[in-house]
Amino acid sequence: MAGPLTVIKYPFQQLYRALPRAVWVACVLLILTPLAHSQPGELESQLDALAAEREMLTGELDQYKATVSLLQTDGAPPEQSSNPAVRKLALEMVRIRERLVAVTEREVTLLQEQITAARQLAQAAENQTHASTAMESKPLRTITPNYSLVSEEEHVRRLHALLADYYAELQESARTLPSAEEIAERAAAQLDAQKLARIPFSADKVRLNGAEGSTALSQITRRLSDPSIPESRRDIAPICGIRTQFFGSLIASERRSLRPIGKNHYVARVRLQPGDTTLRIKEHRWELQLPQNVNAGDFLITLYTPPGSPPELHLFAVDELLAEKDPHIPAWLPDEVKLKSRSG
Repeated sequence: MAGPLTVIKYPFQQLYRALPRAVWVACVLLILTPLAHSQPGELESQLDALAAEREMLTGELDQYKATVSLLQTDGAPPEQSSNPAVRKLALEMVRIRERLVAVTEREVTLLQEQITAARQLAQAAENQTHASTAMESKPLRTITPNYSLVSEEEHVRRLHALLADYYAELQESARTLPSAEEIAERAAAQLDAQKLARIPFSADKVRLNGAEGSTALSQITRRLSDPSIPESRRDIAPICGIRTQFFGSLIASERRSLRPIGKNHYVARVRLQPGDTTLRIKEHRWELQLPQNVNAGDFLITLYTPPGSPPELHLFAVDELLAEKDPHIPAWLPDEVKLKSRSG
């Protein structure tokens, strides 16, 4: 009867020294070859499908560009067009570019993996010079009869150049167009603004009470949701200089950036001291006076700069706004404003 099975533990380094070089290289090739040639037909199909989708999307993008050039004749970027149809086309072009980025990145990844595997096989084949039996290998891709690493690497470089163009175009659009999340926030705010009774006040009035502040925010919501009003660049933040004097002495001075929220609107939350306050933005100036017997408080500044018209600046106390019954607290307000209804 045969004895018990004995398990021999052979350290890896000793195994490497014990095996002849030809056998060792052959083992390496046996390991690498299935990895490199695993489902070559499937890999080829994936690359062909990605290339076809990229060409189709590129064709669609070219058609959109041609349509925009017919509709937008003043040379302005389509994202800032006063024509709602052109801005809608600009949004569609953004979605196509986003899909082009995803498809091209996947195509580049597969090609780079393929090039790496081809190099590994080529290196292993070189090391098999002393092997007793030569192993034959076929190219990973068979687009052309003679597979060329040089041509594949050049193809990857071209795809990287395309990606750089897509990224630049998306970045330029993002400076003007709102994101999908911001569009949803505007729509949610519009539903609330429609329920709010309109309280008229003069556009020249600087300091508003809580009810007027709520109305001012609802007016901004309506403009943001109005498709006839063009978008504006959102990478420009106006600087507001704020100086407060108390009994003739300067007690506070600062410069604040106003946050762009779209369609030439800007907001900021500031803390003001009692006394006479002057606000300056470029050549424009506004004055307001806070009672001397009140404490410092947080205020919301809203600025509207319609093209061709004087800017409108309003300022109202956060506490007064929140004290109103069902104030309009729009979803589009930036997080740093930290403004929520007290009921929420």
